[in-house]
Amino acid sequence: MHEHGSKIEAGQILNPDCFPPPNELVCIQVPKVFDQVALRDCVTRTVCLKKCSEHCHPVYAFEGATDFDIVEVKVISKTDSLSKPGYKKLKLFVRIRYKIHYSDGTEQLTQADEATFNLTINEIYCPNCVAQVGVIKSNDNFCDGSSMTKDIDGTLIKVEALAEAFNDAINPNTGMLTLDIGVFFIVKCECVVQLLIPSYGYCPVPPEQSNPAVQNCKTFNDKNKTPFPKKFFPDQKWNPLDKRNG
Repeated sequence: MHEHGSKIEAGQILNPDCFPPPNELVCIQVPKVFDQVALRDCVTRTVCLKKCSEHCHPVYAFEGATDFDIVEVKVISKTDSLSKPGYKKLKLFVRIRYKIHYSDGTEQLTQADEATFNLTINEIYCPNCVAQVGVIKSNDNFCDGSSMTKDIDGTLIKVEALAEAFNDAINPNTGMLTLDIGVFFIVKCECVVQLLIPSYGYCPVPPEQSNPAVQNCKTFNDKNKTPFPKKFFPDQKWNPLDKRNG
């Protein structure tokens, strides 16, 4: 793959000095993180657990909370700093959904619950994006299953979270559960930009896994007759400043 004989693949670099220099410069379009802020918040939830209809006298026991997921993020307000150009104060609303696992004395049960947070970011560098990104789809019926909301100025506010439940207490007779939901947040201000970066080229195609159970399409599944393609992307254009292209 490379004249230095090094195998270049994705992963953690332990000895970066052992790698050869990149072989190309590429222009990529990505959401660039201009600034990010870390903060924490905690709310106390009170949940009435539902009993299974067959049991007249359940004995409840809390077994944990899992599957925390951010289901809503709203920018309530965005205020420009009076002293630092490009900096803003943000007020955000974040809603997190999770599952409560418990027992009624006989069966294992699950119940969904939600916790909401009102976050204030005192200062974050969040400049207005100069260029606006527009995409034309060739097929109006195409749906990629994703959605993205951005402000009028082109900036994206992204929230990442690590959540856990603790300080739980439950009434075993009524199923009244109280617990604290603590969350570590990272709030990012992003803008879609083009960056010129050094590259080792396209990622190599990974080795094909064996699939001995395949019975149909014998010609296609014969690796000798139809080998797995080693190339999934077009060639990168040559840089006219590169002397090797002269």
